[in-house]
Amino acid sequence: MAKHAAEFAALAEDAAPTSLGFSSRLNMLWDLAGVAPSLMEGRVLGIIAINPEWREAEVRKWLQKDVLPPLRDLRNMVRFLVAQLDQAQDARRWEAFLIYGSPVVSSPVNNAMYREDQVRREIASLIFAQVTDEYGIPPASYDADKAFQRCLALMHKFNIYELQDFQPGHLEPFKNYMFPSE
Repeated sequence: MAKHAAEFAALAEDAAPTSLGFSSRLNMLWDLAGVAPSLMEGRVLGIIAINPEWREAEVRKWLQKDVLPPLRDLRNMVRFLVAQLDQAQDARRWEAFLIYGSPVVSSPVNNAMYREDQVRREIASLIFAQVTDEYGIPPASYDADKAFQRCLALMHKFNIYELQDFQPGHLEPFKNYMFPSE
């Protein structure tokens, strides 16, 4: 037994667990729920106003450093946020998606919900502008609405929730998908 106790102690982690992409997914859920300002406009303080028991440093880690909140806090936060969404959503699925991301847990965001999200639409606009500028695609050569909807669809497939999720390697696939040679 002492051997197992020593091994357990050696393998135990002191720091809060992290989950790659957790902060982006959590911010997306806050965006979709629309109950706190954007990250740049005071989201941390807005969240603390909703639950004053949380400390600013903790909330910043959740929103910016991919640090998972304690399970009870995460579960309560997800239940609250999912209750704000218009459509019937499964809070447990959202919780699993926030922790593990896709492809482990498929995104609970449907395309219609994703397209309605103003933050995502602003990111799509920036991606759209970057692609057309990079490849010199003239405005008269495409149907802007169709290309924009394709951009949103590809963002959803590539799990792009924040502008920083869009990498230089995404330019070519976005160009080919948004502006297929017909």
